[in-house]
Amino acid sequence: MKRFWNKYTRALSFIVIGLVILIGVYTVQNRNISQQVETQRVVVAKQDIAPFTEITKDKLQYREIVLSEIPTDAVLDAEDLKFGDLYAGEYGIRNNEPVRTTYNTTSLNSEVGSSIGLKEGMTEIGIATDLVRSAGDDAKPGVYVNVIAYVRDEATNLSKKVVNPKLTNIKVLKRLNSEGTAPDVASGNSLIPVVVVLEVTVEQAAAIMEYQESGKVYLLPVGIKS
Repeated sequence: MKRFWNKYTRALSFIVIGLVILIGVYTVQNRNISQQVETQRVVVAKQDIAPFTEITKDKLQYREIVLSEIPTDAVLDAEDLKFGDLYAGEYGIRNNEPVRTTYNTTSLNSEVGSSIGLKEGMTEIGIATDLVRSAGDDAKPGVYVNVIAYVRDEATNLSKKVVNPKLTNIKVLKRLNSEGTAPDVASGNSLIPVVVVLEVTVEQAAAIMEYQESGKVYLLPVGIKS
């Protein structure tokens, strides 16, 4: 082996190593320059979006930004966003700032609770429930339900069912188990709901509260709305 390792092979080795280093440096510099010059279209805020406020399509626009300034979680296409239940996180979004998937939230996951998504004039009410009264746990978030009550009539001291036409097509916001968490197979917590939270008007809330105090409330899923 020594006979092949002479001043000529050593010189050739140094030249090869130098070329490899030179090519590597050139590649890195070229990539850095490209990131400073090349741009990509991303979704940005058209205006300042305050923390925990709804993000709608009309509040967004596209903007060309150099690659080095684009966050890894930037939204590239507005069609990837699920409008209708999309809100800014605790930091909000500044004007012309890229919209980032990890900085947004939903009414179910928001740290301020599902009330973030309440429409004007709406409120929340919790319904005491179990697997029977929630249709085998089919009264899940996003599902619309009709409410039927089975209450005791104080005049006759007999129980009767109450079908109130004003308590139909009510949206389920969330459900909780005895541990105060959402029933989830993956987490290993209890799968039996004890509370279902509904989005209601004040009038609906008053009726449901009265039914709960004098009897039981049953939730009948009627589907979802697009």
